[in-house]
Amino acid sequence: MIRIVSAILLFVVIIGSYLVINDNENSSDPIIAEAELEPEEWVMDESLAEYLDLFASNFEQGMINMQIPGAAVTIVKDGRVVFEKGFGVKQKGKPGEVDEHTKFRLGSVSKGFASVLTGVFVEEGILRWDQPVSGYYDQFRLYDPEQTGRVQIRHLLSQTTGLPRHSYTNLIEDGLPLGRIIPRLASVPLIAEEGFQHAYQNAAYSVIENVLEAQTGTDFQTLLHERIFEPLEMKNSSASYDSIFNSENSASPHIYHSRARERVPVQISRKYYNAVSSGGINASASDMGKWLLLLTGHYPEIISEETLADIYEPMATIRNRRFSRHWQGVNQTHYAMGWRVLDNYGQKIVYHGGYVNGYRSEIAFSPEDGIGISILINTHSNYPLTVIPGLFNNFSQESESLF
Repeated sequence: MIRIVSAILLFVVIIGSYLVINDNENSSDPIIAEAELEPEEWVMDESLAEYLDLFASNFEQGMINMQIPGAAVTIVKDGRVVFEKGFGVKQKGKPGEVDEHTKFRLGSVSKGFASVLTGVFVEEGILRWDQPVSGYYDQFRLYDPEQTGRVQIRHLLSQTTGLPRHSYTNLIEDGLPLGRIIPRLASVPLIAEEGFQHAYQNAAYSVIENVLEAQTGTDFQTLLHERIFEPLEMKNSSASYDSIFNSENSASPHIYHSRARERVPVQISRKYYNAVSSGGINASASDMGKWLLLLTGHYPEIISEETLADIYEPMATIRNRRFSRHWQGVNQTHYAMGWRVLDNYGQKIVYHGGYVNGYRSEIAFSPEDGIGISILINTHSNYPLTVIPGLFNNFSQESESLF
């Protein structure tokens, strides 16, 4: 009898031990498993929150001082959108306020979208940076046939084709389709060999649209939507006049009229929607946050950091202080593929600005530091340029934080 009782007790001990061990190993409790997998909630650092509050207050006061009707600002840091805010009104004299979804025109900030979109297809092997443009699009011709055969995709996007500055930009602004403008480039005497001299272009830059369309069989606007806007969920972004004109949440452009009337609203125009890659993209602050995250390397499934680094590699030096005068100690800038680049005391800044039809936009970021900012305003003013350097100086690894 004693042997039977002992055997039963031993069996119970063994079974109990097995259940305890098995339970610990498998963690089958769904509440415990969920708690282990749930990510920690991100909490903004107190010093960052203080800085952003001060930034917002100063920015709003600056808008008042500069008589800017409306603006939208986005700031990213370390893979997160840390600031996204609308300021002022969509149209002077009307109550509608700018919010993070209000659409603005980007002007030449569109150029960066074109170079990144090209990079997407370079990664897929559809084209190469170092291949001649004429090999992809045979209607591209320059004054010198030999130079035509040497001008590569990277020369086109870095504005170093050898054409003089703003060749046939007037025809873009007159609304001619690219198909009627590009053939005329062959009649323009060249000022340099390819790759040696930067000369800003709109018509020539927009040849990239024809290149991509020829290689993919898809129109440029569709490529933008399918490969950039939709994957990034840039829901307010578009590349047409109708999309911004008919929107219920778009900022109206303003121009300076007189000392008495100051800035007055004007109609949205069709200018540059015939050359989307040079100046025809519309977007909101919320969209620009997602765009900045891609540009700082946080969407490798769309484009890799290696390809982005190729795009940001300087191709030509610009010694004109126009693009660096707001950065203390910076006397020259560079042009990469669709982007300007400067050295801010060892901090690489990639940026571009745009002005079209009474809208002004600026975007700047540091790929290495993961910091970026986009400022969209609905009038022409240099105010964004005076704001941006202070942000980078605050977060630069070479300088002390304000806090």
